[in-house]
Amino acid sequence: MRKHLAAVVALALLGVVACAATRITSTWRDPGVGPVQFRKVVGIALTQDTTLRRVAEDEFVRAAGTDLAIAGYGIVPDAEMRDRASVKARVEAAGADGAVVFRLANVETQERWVPPTTYGNAWGYWGFAAPLVYEPGYLTTDRIVQVETTVYNVADARLVWAARSETLNPADAQQLIDEVVRAVVDEMRKAKLLP
Repeated sequence: MRKHLAAVVALALLGVVACAATRITSTWRDPGVGPVQFRKVVGIALTQDTTLRRVAEDEFVRAAGTDLAIAGYGIVPDAEMRDRASVKARVEAAGADGAVVFRLANVETQERWVPPTTYGNAWGYWGFAAPLVYEPGYLTTDRIVQVETTVYNVADARLVWAARSETLNPADAQQLIDEVVRAVVDEMRKAKLLP
């Protein structure tokens, strides 16, 4: 019984440590713009790593829907990403009325104390005294990754919506991208920017 309980607790703790948690920490909407719902949006990830750009933009298309979203790399070559006029012209030529731009804003680390844990049954199954399982406390370092998302109306290049997300201890870039994109798309749907 004790071994089973210990195994369950260990798996639960492993699950808490192993999975990242993404949350939207703030959003902003231009108060001067009325209701906006985009018909076709381009997802653009601002990064110098071309592979990460493609992974992020493809994930955006998957999360938003292929009938609604376009991956930016398909219409804007990497070499032109720094030229705003060129990007705007290509996005307009693709028939998009919205652009969703993802940018890594900050990565920070924080130390955190995990208190000691005691679990188990002090009296055992048959009433004999059994030792409790004790896990000593320890200091751990959390990694917090913040991503900024900005949404523009393509026609006038106006910023209409922005969000900031935090992801705690992402296992890798893929997990970070998946969680951030899903959280942002959900928040954009709540804001009625996407159908």
